[in-house]
Amino acid sequence: MEKLDQYVGHIVRLKQHVFERIIALARRQGITPDNRFLVATVNHRLRKLICYGANFRITVSMSEVVLV
Repeated sequence: MEKLDQYVGHIVRLKQHVFERIIALARRQGITPDNRFLVATVNHRLRKLICYGANFRITVSMSEVVLV
């Protein structure tokens, strides 16, 4: 669990296949997303990172992000 906690407060980029899903959703809403997200907290039960971008809140696994 400590590995997940090290991401909190840091900026991450989504891996390309994950970001493409976000792009598809954003286009339907008329938004142009940026591939930079702030890791706000961790859901330890699900082992997921909760990240915020300009117009998005996403929940992703540690394997789907890269620290910037």
